Amino acid sequence: MSKEAVSNWLSGESVPRPRKLRALSEALEIDVEALLKADVDAPEPVVAYRTKKNRPATDRALEAARESAVHLRELVSFFQENSLFAPPVLQDPRLDDDYVNHAAMQTRQRIGLTERAPLTRDQLIELHKAFGSVLVPVLWGDDKSGHENALSVYLPQTKTSCVVFSLNARVDDFNYWLAHELGHCYTLPALSGDDGEAFAERFAQELLFPHAAAAYALEEIAASDDPMARALFFAEAHDISIVTVIRQIDRVAKSTGLKLSGLDTPQFWDEWNSNRVNVPTVAHSLFGTANVSLEIYVKESERIFGTPIFQAIARWQDQEGGRSPSFIASTLNTTLDDATALSHYLVKHYAH
Repeated sequence: MSKEAVSNWLSGESVPRPRKLRALSEALEIDVEALLKADVDAPEPVVAYRTKKNRPATDRALEAARESAVHLRELVSFFQENSLFAPPVLQDPRLDDDYVNHAAMQTRQRIGLTERAPLTRDQLIELHKAFGSVLVPVLWGDDKSGHENALSVYLPQTKTSCVVFSLNARVDDFNYWLAHELGHCYTLPALSGDDGEAFAERFAQELLFPHAAAAYALEEIAASDDPMARALFFAEAHDISIVTVIRQIDRVAKSTGLKLSGLDTPQFWDEWNSNRVNVPTVAHSLFGTANVSLEIYVKESERIFGTPIFQAIARWQDQEGGRSPSFIASTLNTTLDDATALSHYLVKHYAH
């Protein structure tokens, strides 16, 4: 093994593979379990996510998220240079509306957006990059059980924020999920659990469709002969889900004593849920196909999101002396078959 690899073992940045562990155990006459004993003083990664329709996460899904976080921690040294600056997190984050609205407005002002201007996907990606988020796009199928849309991971030792997000999410929700995870990046670990989710949800809605834009839309919708069609117009104009539009305009109506839009009905939700299958995925929207090849997935993800994750995994594999599909599967929470294919691709195209 190289001196660098052993140094990473000793610092806790990576873990020896099973064959190396057995050799170490024999050479040092120490049980494998003792070699793997965790440093009780090492801070644990913090994870934040919600499953589909905000259902409570199962113990199995939580364990998969934590395992992904631990593996991402092993990759930090491969994608993060030593920096003298800490990420610009929100100071004393709180859940009250004034604070959330102010945080969203200051975020928009940092990139020169007015109160009613749409926030583009490219601008959201740039906000993540400016913060220092490590974006990790993954291909999770519709039958995925766990964090189907996105997962935020905060690594306390290095103050690193990783955002794992699904390219199989529906495209009309994609900007919301990017904004939602940005809210987590700004507040983890100060706000986690239910409080963290509540903040991220409100922050995303206010960032994408601020009070001023929602107030204008409410007035237009109330005066329209076809309120739903007008609401859809604003959703398309701001590249957000119709759900975000309805929730924001009704929130404005409540806060100003105006009449609610009347669009939030059981019939609306029945139609919305039944039509989800017809909404294109992010992968289809970005790559032009539902059957994405590994080359397109890797190359286009690097180009669009600036992700360093594939280079980092390739370098990790080089250091560990060969392919490691199980490590990739745990890191990206994907199937072993998909991880094996990606492992082979990285060895072939990213060899050092």
